[in-house]
Amino acid sequence: MIFRNALEKLNFRLEQGDQFPALASSRISGRIIFVLLSIFAVSFVLSLALMQFIGAVIFIIWLTERWREKRKAMDTLTSLIILFGFIRILSIIFSEYPALSNESLYKEALFYSSFVSVNFYLKTLPGKKIHNLFMIFIIGAAVMAAIGSIRFVLGIVDRAQGFSSSYTVFSCYILTAFSAGLYFPRQTKETSRAFLWSFLITLLFIGLVTSLGRANIAIAVLILISALLLRRLNLKEIIFLGLFFSLFAAAYFLKPSQVISERVQNISYLSDRDIIWMGAGQLLNKHPVLGFGPRTFREIFPQELKEMFADKGIGGWHNDFLQVYFESGLLGLASFIILIIYIFYLAILNERNKKISGDLKRISSSALAAIVSMLISSLFSGFIYSVVLSIVFVFLITVITRIHSDKILAESVQEKPQTQPAID
Repeated sequence: MIFRNALEKLNFRLEQGDQFPALASSRISGRIIFVLLSIFAVSFVLSLALMQFIGAVIFIIWLTERWREKRKAMDTLTSLIILFGFIRILSIIFSEYPALSNESLYKEALFYSSFVSVNFYLKTLPGKKIHNLFMIFIIGAAVMAAIGSIRFVLGIVDRAQGFSSSYTVFSCYILTAFSAGLYFPRQTKETSRAFLWSFLITLLFIGLVTSLGRANIAIAVLILISALLLRRLNLKEIIFLGLFFSLFAAAYFLKPSQVISERVQNISYLSDRDIIWMGAGQLLNKHPVLGFGPRTFREIFPQELKEMFADKGIGGWHNDFLQVYFESGLLGLASFIILIIYIFYLAILNERNKKISGDLKRISSSALAAIVSMLISSLFSGFIYSVVLSIVFVFLITVITRIHSDKILAESVQEKPQTQPAID
C-alpha cells in the first residue's frame, strides 16, 4: 500500500504515451506481464534467486506465445544480440580451456533468454506502463541503496551491498539508477514531488558513497554535472538536493567513517589495474581472432605478474573491452562495439523523431544515461558477463528499443491508405 501510494504521488502523466497500439500482442493479461516485469526490475540486487526465477518464468511464458507475434518484436537489436552470442559460442568451442569455458553456456544463458522475452513483453505494453515500469526500477534501486547504506552504517558489511550481490555489482547497479533518475521525465513543479524525487536521488548517491566505489562516485558526479548543464533538474530539485547533500556531509563530518576516510586517502590507488594492463600488453597479439575462451583469465595471465597482485583473488580483467577481447577475440569485441553503437543510434533516433511523445523520448534518454554510466564504469570493472549487471543492461536496452517501436508504428499508420468517404 505504501509503495502504491508513493507511485501515485510520483505518477507523472505522459503527454501522448498511449497514442499508438502495442507493436505485438500476448496471450497473457497485460496486468500479469506488468507485475512480473516490475518484480524483475526490482530484483536485481534484492535477490539473485528471485531475479533468476522471475526471468525463467517470463521466458517460459514467452515460449507459449504465437510465433507471428514474436516475429513482430524481433528487430536489428535482436540480430546483434544473436551475433554476439554466436561469436561467444565459437569462442567456447575453440577455447584453450574448454572445461572452464563451457561453464559460460549456462551461466550466461539468462542474458539471452531475458533479452528475447523482455524485449517481446515490453513491446506488448503501452507507453504509460513503460513509464511506470522504469520509475519502479529507479524507486526499487533507491530502496536497495537505503538498505545497503544502513547495513554499512550498522557495521553489518564493510561496504554497502545487496543481499545476494557483491559491492561492485551493487555500486554499478546504483550508479545506473542514479543516472537514470537524473534524466527521468517528471513533473516536479509541486514542492512535495520535487522533495520526494530529490530524496530518492540522494538515497541513491548515499548508496554509491557507502559502496566505496571511487570510480563510480566520480562517474555519478559527472552525470550530475551533465544533468545540471542540460537543465534536467529544476530549481526546487537543485535546492533540495543541495540541502540533502549538505545534511549527509554534515552527518559524515560529525561521525566520520574510518573506511571512507581510508578510501579518500588512497584515492590514486589503482587496485592492481596497472598490473592487469601490463599483462594485457603481453597477451595482446595472441589468439586475436576468437580469444582464449571465456573464464580463462587465471590460466592465461602471466604468472610473474600474477604474483604482484595485492589482491590474490582477482579473477577477471576489470574492463569489459579487455574481457571481451581476450575471451572472444576481435570478432567478439567488434560485435560488442557494434551493439553499443547501435544502441546509441536508436536513442538518437528516438530523440529526433517527432512522432514519439516527449516523455517517452526522455525515458529513452534516461536509459541511455544509465548505459553511458555503465560503459564508463566498465572501464574499471565490467557488466556484460556479470550475472546481475548484464540483466540490468538487457532491461535498459529493451526499454530503448521498445520506445523506438513507436516510430515504427507511427510510420505504419502513416503508410496506411486513407479511405475516402463514399459519394452518393
